[in-house]
Amino acid sequence: MSSVTLRSKTDVEPERHNEEFVLPGNDFTSFISALYSGGDSRIAADPCNGLNKYLCPRVPAPDLACASSCTASPVSVRGFDSAADAFFNIVGAASRRQRAHRLTSLMEQIKARLLQYFGVSGLARAILCPSGTDAMMTTAMLIAAERPGKPMTAILPSASETGSGVPMAALCRVFDGPDRGTSLTGQQGTMLEIALRSADGSPRCEEEVNDAFAAVTAEVADNVIVYLTHGTKTGLIAPVSPPRGANVIVDACQARIEPETVAAYLRQGWPVVVTGSKFFGGPAFSGAVLFPRTRLSAIGPCKLPPAPSQAARMGTALRWTAALTVIDAFEPLAGGMADYLASQTEFIERAIASNPALMPIVGLRPRGGGWADQSSIFTFGVRDPLVRGRLLSEAELRPLHERLARLGVLLGQPVSLGTFGGLRLSIGAANLLDGPVNNGLTRVFAALEDVTLGDA
Repeated sequence: MSSVTLRSKTDVEPERHNEEFVLPGNDFTSFISALYSGGDSRIAADPCNGLNKYLCPRVPAPDLACASSCTASPVSVRGFDSAADAFFNIVGAASRRQRAHRLTSLMEQIKARLLQYFGVSGLARAILCPSGTDAMMTTAMLIAAERPGKPMTAILPSASETGSGVPMAALCRVFDGPDRGTSLTGQQGTMLEIALRSADGSPRCEEEVNDAFAAVTAEVADNVIVYLTHGTKTGLIAPVSPPRGANVIVDACQARIEPETVAAYLRQGWPVVVTGSKFFGGPAFSGAVLFPRTRLSAIGPCKLPPAPSQAARMGTALRWTAALTVIDAFEPLAGGMADYLASQTEFIERAIASNPALMPIVGLRPRGGGWADQSSIFTFGVRDPLVRGRLLSEAELRPLHERLARLGVLLGQPVSLGTFGGLRLSIGAANLLDGPVNNGLTRVFAALEDVTLGDA
């Protein structure tokens, strides 16, 4: 449980019509409700166990061994405290107008801090969104507004490497809930997926993937949007070199990316989507679009996506506040993290190889000397205990993933890898900041041995 002190309610009773700021219940319930407001079904808590779809509790869980930042993480203690402070500062204002002003001020501070961290204040404007998928959809809508009425063709890596909602979002369609599939722009669109892995799970070479994107782009006549995914679910980057002259959106939702790389993409005129809820370990979810200033000015405010509700703005701001506590702590230490990550890679690869029930799957190969050039997502298949020559499917891995969670070990959700599935172990900024992670990793691999070899 967090060390935050939940304060008594202000003497000024909030207006009844302003319940988007103070929800029914005591202080703790109101804060938790606000922290997860404005999201979608993925972060809704199961009333039976209090966990979301990704098996994360709504409060800090320091006793969990969390290696799940490639999917989602429980909120950290430091993030929980910061978000609580922000919440009570807002709802403690004496009037509805003052509360609205404090929320707007907080969101502007978050935008400024993100632009500062990535070093792109002069290049981009930041647009905050409830999730990375929402941010992808917002970016697609802005691109569509540049050429109103023109059908769009989205070319992107397969959904198994990006996310189940991303193909819908790329076509400016609602990706969750009862209105799923509804177009938000009225424009026609086509989605084409490029496979990044072969049937055996091995990644296709960079040149082959680049050529595949180029070939498909050349076949489409007009208004093509290429999605450069800088950090897929399994840590890949694709396409490394987009087709020349292509209209590109960079999906950097994993946030396993150096600020200098983000700036380089923006100088190309490419909008970049990031989140605070993957590498930076904020609670699920928080997204942001870093959109080139010149392009945004040309679109004009009348064509921007509609503003989210106050409840959505509150939840987004609080979740980003939690993520920023990690960003603030990580930034001054980032320069020394590459060697540390490299040492963790050696430990993890040895541990996977020592378990005969696991098969390592190649992800990002080290590309340079920066921390983001090192591997931080490790994917592995699990052998069928009855037929050791067969690897379990994505569906068959879900009960194993849940069993690990019951043992206090949280991994990334299972993913599809061609004809089989894979589990993912990831190192996030919060893991690095908490000191040596070997003890936590030792616990992870002990639990993996228990669930994969315990009955052997």
